[in-house]
Amino acid sequence: MASLYKSVCYCTNLRRSANALSDIYDTSLKSTGLTAAQYYLLITLWRLGSANITHWAEHVGLERSTMVRNIRPLQKRGLIETAPGRGKTFTLSAQGRQILNSAVPLWQKAQKKVETILGKSDIEALFRISEKLLY
Repeated sequence: MASLYKSVCYCTNLRRSANALSDIYDTSLKSTGLTAAQYYLLITLWRLGSANITHWAEHVGLERSTMVRNIRPLQKRGLIETAPGRGKTFTLSAQGRQILNSAVPLWQKAQKKVETILGKSDIEALFRISEKLLY
């Protein structure tokens, strides 16, 4: 296997890091059939209780059209269902709640793994950097 080129590009390094981080979570969640991104969508919907696509998209930081594409697999698996509300509103289905209950401890395990890899000071730096770039 070829060694990875050490780029001086901030964007390249952040993207590589984000991919590596996603791989840790995706691997941890694999037995649930969820990706880290899908877990985030479901946990956010659980916190909201129910939400229309626009409201849900705003909470997860996606554009509405991207959100529609991302929730289709969740609908096909029966993890979310339509609910009464304004616009196309969704809530977790019983199966979605069950999968989420299985996924939460796996997500917590991934969190611990990242904390072990990075250590407290780098975790704090990660949050500081994210705050500066995102908000």
